[in-house]
Amino acid sequence: MKKVNLNKAADEFEMISEETHVFYNTETGEFGFCSDFMDAEYDNSEDFEDDAWIAAPSQRDIREYDIMADFTETVTEPRKNELLNVALEGKGAFRRFKDTLHRVDLRDEWFAFKRKAYIEIAREWCEENGLEYEDDGTPAEQEQSESSENIALDDITFFPLSMVNAKKAAEVLREVFAWCYSGDNAEKEIKNILKKERIAFAAIAGSRVVGIIGAMPQYGVTAWELHPLAVLEEYRGRGIGTVLVEALEREVAERGGVTIYLGSDDEFGTTSLFGVDLYENTFEKIANIKNINGHPFPFYEKLGYKIVGVIPDANGIGKPDIFMAKRIK
Repeated sequence: MKKVNLNKAADEFEMISEETHVFYNTETGEFGFCSDFMDAEYDNSEDFEDDAWIAAPSQRDIREYDIMADFTETVTEPRKNELLNVALEGKGAFRRFKDTLHRVDLRDEWFAFKRKAYIEIAREWCEENGLEYEDDGTPAEQEQSESSENIALDDITFFPLSMVNAKKAAEVLREVFAWCYSGDNAEKEIKNILKKERIAFAAIAGSRVVGIIGAMPQYGVTAWELHPLAVLEEYRGRGIGTVLVEALEREVAERGGVTIYLGSDDEFGTTSLFGVDLYENTFEKIANIKNINGHPFPFYEKLGYKIVGVIPDANGIGKPDIFMAKRIK
């Protein structure tokens, strides 16, 4: 029987959710997973019925809410402690807690604390199942807590997004688009992104997903809609988004795509198109668009995308959806 590497087990356990289940093979020392997301033809749950496979803890066993509460008790600064305690109250606690961590600048401390908690969960699981274990000395918690400022583009790896990283990809959606992804909406969106006719890539720093991109075919396969593109705020400005878009463009072209287009909403007054009547002098206003507060359209323009139109009032009066497109082939 092979020894369980606690750092590796902690990595695997962090993928566990209500829909994703992890197993350990006592003969080979490998981890495997199955997911409720999988369609019938891809369902691999029967693979783990062999006696060699042991189920990892369930999401209920892990009790991440308790880990968040334990972390909050370690925060000694009164105001930060108060905000985290408030975030933990009632429905939506997980999303509020993670939003609050960002506001009070405690994300690195949280990742280090959470990592140690998962390693301890892995240790207890091994002891309960009579498994020998080892700690290979990999400074996983140091890797998690290392400031993102020290991560360069060369430290990022880019892979096709898969179910292995589905839970972590959902976390990226929740953090970047907190106003529209809450509860299990992010998991559902990732499930859609991973459908076999679609394309999706992930940017990974260490064991953390820090960016994702996806696209779906439209008009047959000649035009593809880019959705979503999300990079964690602390990892922006290093070219991660550019690499993701370029990887997507290459894959779309290989599948026969000619055009990629996207809609980029202005719901919060980030461009000069917000709050104006776009049914009057539409193209003049588009031609004179200005970036007021961090709208992403200049990022896409640098990559060769052009504004090709708008849907006025798409998100409410004065809140347009701005359409951009690029011929890639």
